Amino acid sequence: MKKLIFVLIAALGVSCASYAQMSEKELKKATKAAQKTVKEARDDMERDDVPDKRHAKKLIDDAMKNPLLKDWDQTWYEAAVIYEYFYNQESIKSYNAGVKYDTTALYDYLDKMITFTLRADSLQQIPNEKGKTSNEARNRLFPSIIHRNLNQMITAGVHYFMHHNDPATAYKFFDKYYTIAQREDFADFRESDAVWNENGVKYSYFPALAAFQLEQWEDCLKYSQTAQNDEEYGEDATEFICESYGHMGDTVNWLKSLKAGLIKYPTHEWYYGKLLNYYSLRNDMGEMEKFANEMVAADPEKAYNYYVLGFVAQQNKDYDKAIEQYKIAIEKDNTLGEAYNNIGLCIMFKAQAFSEANDKLNYKSAEYKNGLKKEKEIYKEALPYVEKWRELEPENVNKWGPLLYQIYYKVEMTKEMKEIEKLLGA
Repeated sequence: MKKLIFVLIAALGVSCASYAQMSEKELKKATKAAQKTVKEARDDMERDDVPDKRHAKKLIDDAMKNPLLKDWDQTWYEAAVIYEYFYNQESIKSYNAGVKYDTTALYDYLDKMITFTLRADSLQQIPNEKGKTSNEARNRLFPSIIHRNLNQMITAGVHYFMHHNDPATAYKFFDKYYTIAQREDFADFRESDAVWNENGVKYSYFPALAAFQLEQWEDCLKYSQTAQNDEEYGEDATEFICESYGHMGDTVNWLKSLKAGLIKYPTHEWYYGKLLNYYSLRNDMGEMEKFANEMVAADPEKAYNYYVLGFVAQQNKDYDKAIEQYKIAIEKDNTLGEAYNNIGLCIMFKAQAFSEANDKLNYKSAEYKNGLKKEKEIYKEALPYVEKWRELEPENVNKWGPLLYQIYYKVEMTKEMKEIEKLLGA
């Protein structure tokens, strides 16, 4: 007992300086007196003639704040029992139609009764002066409190997401669920729990989403790496992995995750967009072209692969090659609006280059005048592609409007020019 008391004094530190001044006998007496609070709370919970258990809750709340009791396993054991009682009482209300209940209190009791159970167990796993440990909480409280109610942590997290827009509290519940469920001593729980076995992977998307909203990138990555294997949420989780690596500054894994995501979800252009932006900013389209060719080899029917090859050629100012690739893209998918747009742009770039060369000629010469006609014909080539883009995406007037206006101006379509002016509010 003497050894235990000195361990207790050391643990209490300066916050319990007054106890450190006590003799061993005085400290032992004070500790026993404090423990009576916990025993009184237990008695109140066990007595049928004390229907109101709020007094027991007040006693245990005070006990948990007492420095003499914070390292006593029975403090937390009894706290878990008491909070389980209040959780059950609030839970019963929730199942009765028309009965008001406090959802915030319900989930607070849930969180605390599980936390207190684990705290009691952790203290009981510390050998006492005789070298013995206890499994009292593990044997009695784990089944009734944790095994029975752990899945409600997911429900609580979803509640804070949907009704409070509180991703921080939601993440706390989700993270605690997985942290507990994945403990070594919860192997039996994982093996037998239907919710874990059916939805353990799926539900990992929720903490990933919460962490994403909180910009906790390491946490987002951790849970997204599990959620990416879910059929329903896998695609979003894969995006979260890319975003996490990007925000963490891990460019190598960011690029790998983008390419892996594109291979796994070949119909999703989000990954291509990120890659194109990255290589464009680095002026390194060679690597992008190499990867796009690999994608063409893997999936020759995917229109967007050819769109990317066209974009690479366009960035390299190889407009003929770009037009060729864009045309293949729209043969594969005639709804690919950006491909029509870029064909129009490439033709217009060619027209502008021709115009710059023609402007160097004598404006009175026949060659110059013929050049103007040729320039007009080139712009006419671009017209049907940009008009098709307008047809496909009529709402994007601010994108195709200026291009169409320029073409109408060059080919002298005055009526159409005025229409575009009105659309653009010019």
